[in-house]
Amino acid sequence: MINTHNKCIRPIVRKTVIKGTIVLAIFSLFLEITPSRIINYIIFVILWYVLLSIYILWKQRHEYCIEDKLITIRGLTGVRTVDLRQVVDCFISQGILAKHFNCGSIYLVLQNGKVIIIRDIPQPNTYYELLCRGM
Repeated sequence: MINTHNKCIRPIVRKTVIKGTIVLAIFSLFLEITPSRIINYIIFVILWYVLLSIYILWKQRHEYCIEDKLITIRGLTGVRTVDLRQVVDCFISQGILAKHFNCGSIYLVLQNGKVIIIRDIPQPNTYYELLCRGM
């Protein structure tokens, strides 16, 4: 059982690495990689993984702390608090890779029409029940 008092979770990033690698592989299929251009391709791959690493670091900086009636979202841009009493609808989004890694995103629709996304958290069904059970 998950303790609802100050339970903090972070996004899972393994899926992001695999998705980035799959996109690179698919993109590489359409490139003309010849011996004379291999250095350019290697530079491209290095840049790809540098950018992917920056995105992963940004993603890892997010933290979602769940309290009784609040969610505190910490990220690079600051801290935001969401009152769970303002949530009018919520749902889970989970793709094939997310199901494999048992992670997913929970979308919280607030009374003012804003949507808060809790991205790539582990055990999304458990947290969905925790966050959306009283609606």
